Amino acid sequence: MARSLADLVPKELLDRARKGIDLVDGVSRVRILGHYDPDGTTSAAVLARAMLRAGKAFHASTSTVIDDNLVKRLKEESNELVIMSDMGSGQLDRVEGLSCPVIVLDHHAPLRDSEKVVHVNPALFGVDGTREACGSTTTWLFTLALDERNWDLAGVAMAGAIGDMQHLGGFSGLNAALFDEAVARNALSRERGLALIAAPVEEALVRCVIPYFVGISGRPEGARKLLAELKIDPTVPVNELVPEERRRLTSLLATILLKQGADAESVEALVKERYWAANDGVYADELSAYVDGCARLGYGGLGLSLCLGDKEAFARAEAIRKEFDDRLLAYLHKLEAEGPFTKKHIQFFYTDEPTLAGSVAQIAMNYFLDPSKPTLGLSVMEKTTKVSARATKALVAKGLDLAVALRKAAAEVSGDGGGHNIASGASVPKGKEEKLLTLVDEIVGRQLAPKPAEP
Repeated sequence: MARSLADLVPKELLDRARKGIDLVDGVSRVRILGHYDPDGTTSAAVLARAMLRAGKAFHASTSTVIDDNLVKRLKEESNELVIMSDMGSGQLDRVEGLSCPVIVLDHHAPLRDSEKVVHVNPALFGVDGTREACGSTTTWLFTLALDERNWDLAGVAMAGAIGDMQHLGGFSGLNAALFDEAVARNALSRERGLALIAAPVEEALVRCVIPYFVGISGRPEGARKLLAELKIDPTVPVNELVPEERRRLTSLLATILLKQGADAESVEALVKERYWAANDGVYADELSAYVDGCARLGYGGLGLSLCLGDKEAFARAEAIRKEFDDRLLAYLHKLEAEGPFTKKHIQFFYTDEPTLAGSVAQIAMNYFLDPSKPTLGLSVMEKTTKVSARATKALVAKGLDLAVALRKAAAEVSGDGGGHNIASGASVPKGKEEKLLTLVDEIVGRQLAPKPAEP
């Protein structure tokens, strides 16, 4: 029997969403702005599809930041209503300066609430925005409160949650409640399988970025040697492996991950639950991978088209996804060979591509770098340096909060920072990198210092 939203969502959060719906009901056109990453792109698409269903005209786009220039452009557009998804909670001062009504649908740790905009953030109501709700599920919740027909947008919402790495260890909290209900309503179907792309097994291993196998990912000779050892034909598609071959391959890959120091959650993710979204004719994890490649390489419009159901977009996105994987692998190979720079409490590396830094940091941290130190990726640009920082749940459990560390350290060098305790970012003036790293190292050291025992 179908459960209602009231059975699945904290009452205060649902009430806040309904305040936003009152604004939607009063306009004919909606301006949608999502964060550029997979979570934000899928959020914007969920909103766009819901607005179309509701008979509203819309203009949807994505952005990397909410800065003064973006606010100026939005003011010049004469919008009736602006809805921001997967961004806004950390920039309320700027958002509140817009001249039209605004709804913020976000999951990042908010510094405060707002009386001037409709601020829909699960973290305000006791839901963990790093594990239990992301931008796309918060946005999907909003559209479900608008119209229950939007349960069929579950696949796009899940693609965002996967892009935000909230699937690792299994969905929990609000994510789990909504996705389990989507399965019960047949909007999603669940199956278990090996975490490899649908391709001949050698190609699938070579192109595997998550999980990342040292000596195999991006290295055909390594994949060929492994398959020869297992006496498996490298040309056989992954989905045609016989059960005994699949068992032997899975066992050896798990052993490889353990030997290279991958965390337990990453080893468990070798065999994962996959979700088929019948309405969109795609697996949620596959959609997430395509959108991720488009978002990181500057094809935001194409990523949005994928989520809006444009089947022709997938053919164009395939080459972009492969290029993205190849670039990631090149940086990972470099880190694998040379190692990161280190300080007492953090490790870091440099990359020329700021949109890839977070992904590289996340994968390296989970699969082969020192798990006791958070990892920072720095990209030195013409005037500013972008920083992406990643950690593990084990470090967060010990007291690490990267959002606080980067926000405080960046502020000391006239920059901005914030995000989640486990994944955060910052932007600082060029030339301030060493000072920033020193400050972050000191703050992380204090956060991870042993706490005195309770008397």
